[in-house]
Amino acid sequence: MEKIYDNTLYYKLLRFFVRIPFVRFFRQIEIRGIERIPQGDPVIFAGNHQNALFDALAILFFQKGPIVFMARADIFQNKIVAKFLRSLKIAPIYRIRDGFENLTKNEKQMNGAVNVLVDCKQMCLMPEGNLGNQHKLRPLVKGLFRIAYSAEERLNGEAHVKIVPVGIDFSYYFHSGPDLVVTYGEPIDVRDYVNIYRENQANGLNLLRDKLAASMSPLMHDIRSVSDYEKIYRLCCLGTPAYLDVLLEKGEETDATTMAGLRFDARCALSKILDGIDAENPEQIGALDDLCKRLKQLPGSPAEVSEWMDDRQPGFITALLMALSIPLLPGLLMNFPAWLISHQICKRIEDRQMHSTFVFTMGMLFNLIIYLVATCCLVNYTVVSALYGLLIFFFVTAYGLVSERARQALRLPLRRMAWSFGKRGALLQQCKADYRKLKEEIKKVVKNNEVVVSKVF
Repeated sequence: MEKIYDNTLYYKLLRFFVRIPFVRFFRQIEIRGIERIPQGDPVIFAGNHQNALFDALAILFFQKGPIVFMARADIFQNKIVAKFLRSLKIAPIYRIRDGFENLTKNEKQMNGAVNVLVDCKQMCLMPEGNLGNQHKLRPLVKGLFRIAYSAEERLNGEAHVKIVPVGIDFSYYFHSGPDLVVTYGEPIDVRDYVNIYRENQANGLNLLRDKLAASMSPLMHDIRSVSDYEKIYRLCCLGTPAYLDVLLEKGEETDATTMAGLRFDARCALSKILDGIDAENPEQIGALDDLCKRLKQLPGSPAEVSEWMDDRQPGFITALLMALSIPLLPGLLMNFPAWLISHQICKRIEDRQMHSTFVFTMGMLFNLIIYLVATCCLVNYTVVSALYGLLIFFFVTAYGLVSERARQALRLPLRRMAWSFGKRGALLQQCKADYRKLKEEIKKVVKNNEVVVSKVF
């Protein structure tokens, strides 16, 4: 009988083809600590959950073998959908919100998860239990730890369950082109806690939960402030260039290998500094945020606005980008229907954390249809063989993906042009003046907190 973790041909092909647009969806990707993942041991990946489907894909696509995921049970209600999800290595798990009467069904699901670990395979659970809309670690639920202890007991010393904490960060959630940083932490060996669990299950669950929370927090952008969260998040994003300028002035080296990693490290460091200031002097946070009043009127996420305000790209480079994009116009037109459909769908979805998931899935499905239609038209027009038709399809797909990457690269230059005239242009000049003041203030804050900064890297 086929097991859920079997690496079938269908699964391999689907994974291969979905990974291609997934990687192209992002501007830059940095994967850290992948060498820490135990090989040949039963592993539970435990990541923060802020971006729906993308959190799972961010873990899956950078591992060699299949990973079994556990997801909320309400999406399995339709039998056809449930069968499809199982083919993707996704199993259901019930929560209290699904009804107390359904919790009794969890025993079967828990046993299935334990069996995956007993066979020394990999699985992933998001220990926060649901999707969050803030860059902070939320309280962890105990389902993951019950599965881990049950599997450790069943293994009886033949192997030992490892929990690998994972930090997942997206520079924004709303459309294509963000940065992605995935960080794997040091594995937690469940056998170190199993004796405590045997003596007192509640203590064992709480100790392992606290250990995982403490391990996950440094791997992600974890803003702890409650009352001033929005202000601190905005200041972290807008202050990223200022923080990086201070590092450059001091000649500090970091472990980041990409600009995505550098920007992520800067946001994390700033949040630690600003959380500390907020605890002692919240008025200072308010004063810094006052400099952002006009900046809030600009389009885009705070991370995009910071790059816009700090942009030093010469005009001729923008003109060159525009010129190079002319040959890609047919590809942009091919991609336009999928973009328009996903845009209209997202307008009706209040949870902005779900937007990029819909942009990706709708774009992938509708673009695939359009690329197939375009291929059929070209094949029919040129009267070529089926083999050449397949090559044409791959060319059309590659052309479409390159065109989408060009659209991402042109987003900032086009926005800069649109905000160069009239009232918008006047507001933009005021925003730039405010941003320069904010940048200087952030630099002062960073320089006055050197001890905190040195602990981050």
